[in-house]
Amino acid sequence: MKRLEHLKTSRPGSLSKKLPDDAFVMLDPAVEVLDAEIAEHRLLSHRYLEIGMVVPPGDGLVDFVTTLSNEPVNVAVLRAQFDDQSMIDEMLASLRQHGFMHITSQTKPSTEELEHLRRIAECARTASLRRSIVIDLDSEISLEQISTRLRDETHPPELLLRCAQLADHKLTLGGLARLRQKGIVRMHQTVVQTQCLSSDSELRRSLIRLGAAVYLDGISWPVPNHPIAGLEEMVRDCVAVHLLMTPDLSIMDEAERRRVLTWATSAFISGLCLRLDPDALWPAGDAAEDDFDAMFKAVHAIENALGDVLIPNLPSDEVLLGNAASSPSPGRVSDFAKRFRAAYLRWRLPLLKACENDNSWSQVPEVEDKLVRAQEDLLPNHPELLLLKPGSIVVDVCGGLGRVARRLSPAVGENGLVISVEMFRCLSDRARRFACERNFTNLDFRPGLAQRLALPDASVDAAVNEWTGGIWELGLGASMVKEMARVVRPGGRIAVTHRLVQLHLASLRQPWVQYDEIYAWIREAVVHPDLTIIAERIWGQIVPSLIGEHATHWRKQYMPRLINPYDVIYRYDDSPDTRADVYLTVIAQRR
Repeated sequence: MKRLEHLKTSRPGSLSKKLPDDAFVMLDPAVEVLDAEIAEHRLLSHRYLEIGMVVPPGDGLVDFVTTLSNEPVNVAVLRAQFDDQSMIDEMLASLRQHGFMHITSQTKPSTEELEHLRRIAECARTASLRRSIVIDLDSEISLEQISTRLRDETHPPELLLRCAQLADHKLTLGGLARLRQKGIVRMHQTVVQTQCLSSDSELRRSLIRLGAAVYLDGISWPVPNHPIAGLEEMVRDCVAVHLLMTPDLSIMDEAERRRVLTWATSAFISGLCLRLDPDALWPAGDAAEDDFDAMFKAVHAIENALGDVLIPNLPSDEVLLGNAASSPSPGRVSDFAKRFRAAYLRWRLPLLKACENDNSWSQVPEVEDKLVRAQEDLLPNHPELLLLKPGSIVVDVCGGLGRVARRLSPAVGENGLVISVEMFRCLSDRARRFACERNFTNLDFRPGLAQRLALPDASVDAAVNEWTGGIWELGLGASMVKEMARVVRPGGRIAVTHRLVQLHLASLRQPWVQYDEIYAWIREAVVHPDLTIIAERIWGQIVPSLIGEHATHWRKQYMPRLINPYDVIYRYDDSPDTRADVYLTVIAQRR
């Protein structure tokens, strides 16, 4: 008990303080150094907190982490082993901040003490994280009670509303949507989980104003046994509908996966939520790590083809990236299920790290807005080119962090909608967070694919795509434009924008061109039987200087880091002369 009292002195508020020399520290036993190496980076997996951390390239960084394993280490002894004391303190603070390391006694903590340390770490972390709120609408909870719970949250939460039938809660959903539009309540994301959809148009409108996705429960794998009432009306009005399914081991079979993909695509389903219960999938508990990996790869194959697949009973990407708190555990899980969850972390974390790179991009809207300044941006300043008006519905294809969506928001008004579709869920989640922080209520961020938009034919007024080089480089530009033309109503417009060239104004003979063929690629893709090109606009801006900018803001980094090599201010510019970006926007009208 004396040792436990010693541990209680470590409070969440003191986590940022420099550790004294006489302290002892130890890596949590649930932390694992993964074998996977992504661009020379190593990854840490925390099985208990279900979060990852990046160890950047550097001599001795992985050795430093492993030094903290197994037994408590004296901080003074640790500091004496390394020359850079400030770096040591920074790494210790980072490990402790994210719950990977604890202050301990000189001896290894007991099971009871370890649980106490983990509770302290979890308390410190979750105070700054977004939480999930689950509400059973069938329990007759009032709108006022829901509103109070939402307003009590420090950060806009992820809201899950459950009910048997949507139609029973038309008034509550409508009232909640009005509160959101007035800025009285804010939610990072809202999901309504139900067993029965509704064909009521006013209810569907409330779901759109609420920014809610609908998760339809009780759907058989791999395809529904009967037509789903209300589904056609839901997707026609651009409500995002996901199917909750519990696959069996037939998910490993490519033919079965094709069945679910064919049906989901034809029905314009936004995504699938696949419950994976290892104890049911392998009742004998005899599956190995390779079996788990095969299961995860099968799910990923569906995700790559459909665009949005979630495993609701495993930690979300936002949890793994340290942005959201884990949902409360449904109860004790078996040791076999714990193995399954640990295997998922080993599999998923490298995929998330692979989404990062060191190219200048952005981490925050204020930085992203400097890439293309608002006053220079063609379409937001000339919404008439897209025939936009209050109430219009626009789809922003390859929407990234949401800059285009946010800028088009005023043009469609509070009764309009901008649907931003982005391949990487980590980008969609950030874009949703940025929009929520700024109280945008007419933006909907959805993971999805440019070449398979989960929207019915002729369901939106306009479609835009801006500066997505990978689409053209991979030869997907024509498929993307075909989808944009399909979802736009007759008389509606599409617009495709890309940078043609960057000019060094002091030396115009040395332009920088990303793709020599970009104009030909766009022009060829837009020559489509259902489209008429009505305008080609050339426009541009002076490229902003990076001098004085924080380097981290310009890097794609999503996972917590042991140490941030980009925690610096740019003091010089690689290209100090004045440069200008020249853009092309091709606008076409649907016949």
